[in-house]
Amino acid sequence: MAEHAVRRRSEVVRRRARGIIIDTWQSQANLSLFLVLEVLIAFVLPSLGFGRKDVRLYGDMGFSILLISGVAIAWGRKRLFTVAVIVGGIALGVRWLAWGYRSFRAELWDDWATILAILVIAFVLLAQIFRTGRVTHVRIQGAIAVYVLFGIGYAHAYHVVGILHPGAFVAPKGELSQPADWVYFSFVTLTTVGYGDITPAIPIARALAIGEALLGQLYLAIMVARLVAMELVFWQQKVMENGTKE
Repeated sequence: MAEHAVRRRSEVVRRRARGIIIDTWQSQANLSLFLVLEVLIAFVLPSLGFGRKDVRLYGDMGFSILLISGVAIAWGRKRLFTVAVIVGGIALGVRWLAWGYRSFRAELWDDWATILAILVIAFVLLAQIFRTGRVTHVRIQGAIAVYVLFGIGYAHAYHVVGILHPGAFVAPKGELSQPADWVYFSFVTLTTVGYGDITPAIPIARALAIGEALLGQLYLAIMVARLVAMELVFWQQKVMENGTKE
């Protein structure tokens, strides 16, 4: 009997430890890792000169790393993980197949697949951020990661408009041709900085810019309110639990 009781206790301890590790990796460690990868790939490494010789190769490799790490966050939620794997696999396949088809049509398919993958990854991140429990600094990092994803997604949307409607954006040096230009304009719009060096010139481009500016402001306001509400609910439950025990 004593040995049986010890085994049961050991099994319970192992299950709890496994649950803690999985929960930490899925809802916390991966969110921090994803944000770090985003900042490195999108901002830090390009500013240090990485990818200057082959921008397309660098962009495809960076996107592949971000996509795989984003899909991994959904591990543990079978349906969500399945959807993320399918959409992510399609996006990766389209992006790397576009290497053999240097055409506007291939670029359009690449952009559309990338936008869809970004939406799915953003949903995966939000699902982890809004899980029950205390609001930690890691969840806040996850919320920031989603904000950055919006900027990257809109950069691809602007690129689509630029391909379909040449001259849709007016810039001092003419047509926007580098990925960094689209990313720059997207984040300037998302944060409503609006330097004015690049301006949308046709209705669809202006509508996208207005939508991104509104999204950037509303997302921050709603996210802060939601996280504060989650923290209040968590502490109220703690107080009620402590009162019940007493």
